[in-house]
Amino acid sequence: MVHDRRFSRFVSVAAAVTALSIAPIAMASPSATSVQQADIHLVGYVAADPHINYYFAHTNIKALKYNLTQQVCEVVGGPCTYTGPTMTAAHKNLQVTTAAFNYLAQDMIKAMDKRGIAKPAQNYLLEQLAAMEPQVVTANGPLG
Repeated sequence: MVHDRRFSRFVSVAAAVTALSIAPIAMASPSATSVQQADIHLVGYVAADPHINYYFAHTNIKALKYNLTQQVCEVVGGPCTYTGPTMTAAHKNLQVTTAAFNYLAQDMIKAMDKRGIAKPAQNYLLEQLAAMEPQVVTANGPLG
């Protein structure tokens, strides 16, 4: 659990630092195209991640890519509107742990790095997504 807390704190610290400079973040926000390409990379990383890929074993990948792209696009202020299920509904009965949530965040960072999304924009996005943790994490468990 120490790793989980450290990573969660890292995300919180990164979010706080990011919040200190709103204008550069707005200018560094990823475009809808960058978001879509990063999300496609993310799905590949998740599929290859033995810590969390079993959560997605019975997932409609096409719908996941679409909903993820719409949600992230909306979160960063893009023209998209997320119309998928709530995070609570989407993760119901999955028993998602904090460790799993953090592994997904790490995979997202790798996907954004691969896409060349600037660190301030990454931190902003991670801040927005970290706010969803209470709706996604539904179980306690060991490190993934």
